Amino acid sequence: MNTLKDVDAYISAAPLRAKPKLQEIRQTLRTLLARAEEKIWYGVPFYHQDGEVVGFATCKNHISIGVGAEVFSEILRQKLIRAGYQTGKGTIQIRFDQSIPVAEIEAMLKAKLKRNATRKKGN
Repeated sequence: MNTLKDVDAYISAAPLRAKPKLQEIRQTLRTLLARAEEKIWYGVPFYHQDGEVVGFATCKNHISIGVGAEVFSEILRQKLIRAGYQTGKGTIQIRFDQSIPVAEIEAMLKAKLKRNATRKKGN
């Protein structure tokens, strides 16, 4: 999927069972990040606003959403784990049968946007 030109192409090339969740995640991120630029970056859908914000990728049994470790608090991580989600250092894994944890993602995106804006002002 590294040669795909846009997010529509990425979703079209994904396995059939991943497409509904990819579309749902995309719409969620577009809603939460209305001013962000959407593009393919490093072969996956990514959103930039004053710097990188979030990306997502389809895997065999889940969608991985990467927000970065710097905004992934231990409180949010434990809340997600208790709700049945797998997490990585800066990622949330959402199985195809799970709902999107919108409130938790929104909290991390707000922190990331604030961090990006602060960094931009400092340059």
